[in-house]
Amino acid sequence: MRVAFANEATEAAKVDFAVGGVTAVQTNGTRRSLSRGGKVSPGETVDTGSGRAQLRFTDGAMVSLQPQTQFRIDAYEFKGQADGSEKSFFSLLKGALRTITGAIGKKDRKAYRLDTAVATIGIRGTTFSVAYGNSVTVNTDQGAVEACNNGGCLVVGAGQSAYIKDIDTAPVFLGAGPRPLQGTLPPAAPKGFSVGDAPRIIPPTLPPQPPQEQRPPGAYQY
Repeated sequence: MRVAFANEATEAAKVDFAVGGVTAVQTNGTRRSLSRGGKVSPGETVDTGSGRAQLRFTDGAMVSLQPQTQFRIDAYEFKGQADGSEKSFFSLLKGALRTITGAIGKKDRKAYRLDTAVATIGIRGTTFSVAYGNSVTVNTDQGAVEACNNGGCLVVGAGQSAYIKDIDTAPVFLGAGPRPLQGTLPPAAPKGFSVGDAPRIIPPTLPPQPPQEQRPPGAYQY
């Protein structure tokens, strides 16, 4: 499979918003500053440093990147419609992101993939957040994602969250309450960012519990 790289000037996405010294790192290590309207190409890594950025891909997908995030476009191709050649292959090297997926992956789920060092995440047409430090947390807002590693696979549906400890430990649901992400969450997104771009963990909704029987004071319980 042929992969287009940045030096071929193939546009994968445009920058909707960038603040705080966001750069694109090319395959040869060269860095260039990113600002609103700038282009990002396959093979490049977006490094937010202390800033943050939002990318809009040509298939309509949107990716919001948090501070201290490195996000690489491994391979990307979209000719305006799904014709079987489209693909979106990304790597989250560190940090956190929220994404709303576009046309790629709606017909062929194998055309979209987000890799980390401990798990690979596929989609089923969705909005989801990922945070990666030494482990990975995934939160799905809409649709579903599938997180896989050497330990197995887990489908994480809307309103559910999952935790992946390492490459050999199977993903598990977070159902006992909120679990903090790696490190401290950054402050609220500045004006111009998509609503809700900050990754967060929302445990699955638990079924309602029956009301406790009220007993009068001094009554015995049999």
